[in-house]
Amino acid sequence: MATIRGRYSSGEQTRIRLVEAAERLFARRGYDGVTLADIRKAAGQHNSSVVGYYFGTKEGLLEAVFSHRLPALNSQREALLAEMLRTRETLSVRDLLWVIIRPLAGTLGRNNHYVAFLDRLSNHDRFAECFRVTGPTGTVSGRRSDTALRTLLGPLPDDIAGQRLRLVYSGTVGALARCHRAGESPTTAELAALVDAWEALLLAPVSAETAHARGDVQEGFPPDR
Repeated sequence: MATIRGRYSSGEQTRIRLVEAAERLFARRGYDGVTLADIRKAAGQHNSSVVGYYFGTKEGLLEAVFSHRLPALNSQREALLAEMLRTRETLSVRDLLWVIIRPLAGTLGRNNHYVAFLDRLSNHDRFAECFRVTGPTGTVSGRRSDTALRTLLGPLPDDIAGQRLRLVYSGTVGALARCHRAGESPTTAELAALVDAWEALLLAPVSAETAHARGDVQEGFPPDR
């Protein structure tokens, strides 16, 4: 694979080929639809024990996909946060949405299937267990953004804020995965429109219907009338 030749040792090249083959196949066929033999063959490896040597188990290989992709995402989010904080004292909901969305959008490319991988496997219990460790947005900076968003949404009931944030995260991954599968990259205008939609979702007042169904009226964000 041209993207790794000359940058790593032979053993590390083999490891990366296996990780990227696993990511690609998991994204296309799901966790249960892929065998270790499939991954080994897709990575161009003939030794039947090579996956076990580097990762131990299929779940170990799944975890390795996160370890392969998350450091770059974290670095990009940290840089974006730092850039924003140089020009303003506090970050808005919209700022934080960009911190979450822009680095993920930047992963879309021929040799990177991470967003499609997230989208395809997000409901699998083994994936969920791996993701439980990394948090809902996958990186330290992503968790910081999540915490900051929850603080800004403080007037909303916790369960409603959580529900809306889950919609944002799953909707973002789904929208970007569709672009990836179509071989397209979203334009800045398309990403801005996505941020528009999520900002409106997060800041929408609680409706009278929802407040009535909950059996109470929360202070802070008043229900619609």
